Amino acid sequence: MRVIHIVAHGVDVDGLASHSILEIYAKKRGIKTIHCFVDYQDVGSVLENISRIIKSDDEVIIADIGYEKELVYSFLNRYREMAKITSWFDHHKWEDRAKEEAKKILKEVIIDESRCAAEILKERFLPDDRFVQELASIARVHDFYDFESGIYEHARKLQDVIVSGYSKEAIVKQLSSGIFWIENFETVHKKYREVIRPNAIAEMDSTIMKYSVVTSDNIVASVTAVFVPNILESKDIRAYLMLNEDKKDERDVIIAIWSNGRIAYEGRSEKFRKILEKINENFKGGGRGLAGGATYSESVSMENYKICFDEIIKAIKR
Repeated sequence: MRVIHIVAHGVDVDGLASHSILEIYAKKRGIKTIHCFVDYQDVGSVLENISRIIKSDDEVIIADIGYEKELVYSFLNRYREMAKITSWFDHHKWEDRAKEEAKKILKEVIIDESRCAAEILKERFLPDDRFVQELASIARVHDFYDFESGIYEHARKLQDVIVSGYSKEAIVKQLSSGIFWIENFETVHKKYREVIRPNAIAEMDSTIMKYSVVTSDNIVASVTAVFVPNILESKDIRAYLMLNEDKKDERDVIIAIWSNGRIAYEGRSEKFRKILEKINENFKGGGRGLAGGATYSESVSMENYKICFDEIIKAIKR
């Protein structure tokens, strides 16, 4: 039986919506799916595993994993046979050369920074499906921080369920059934919002460190770094630190790091882009606009997070 291997983020609304839209598409056609819920750190190992088990009539769809130069070129060079049956849909910034190389080798490539991944997949696979349209819209308002949207609250609540530890397979199964919200989701969301998140925020706040960085063009930036409990998600934390917290006006750049080495960053304005580029350059990062993700090469803990912060700041200053 033909199988679609779906490789997409498992950490946010856009990623889970992407998985769900592709699940709906596959079910309509009687195609089996294997969902690979990835973070920035494990994409390479997941693709390696797929290459070992994939069959000639299978298909691989990659969506919403971000752009990291070494990963893209490694995939194109190491997995040429698999690349022929792989489609890649993304909304993060790609180098022009990488896009051209990918288009020569992959089955299909769509890179569109103006839309979230779920919107790209909706247009490509199920443009006339009303529920898929709603799902893509919810993904968009969350991904683009559209706090004023009337559906942002729905997106935020779904994000709570995703990061709560709820089974991602179960979330996809529910969303692909055409019903967005169930009582179980509501219970999980309330517990996360009222108990789990406040405790995790307090733990994170205890790790905040501040640095002053001068860029090569003599821009002085106030950089805030935090060590984040795994139960908290990057968009939530970036919004908390940049928009909702008392010290927000003192923060030009924020850098958040998780125990697995995942880094999320955001700059307040375009004049701090050189700092973001330094992060990408030194820690295999990429993103969209003034926000993105990167990878610290070692695990991080409450015992060594200050050392990790110092290493990141030194790399930025070089």
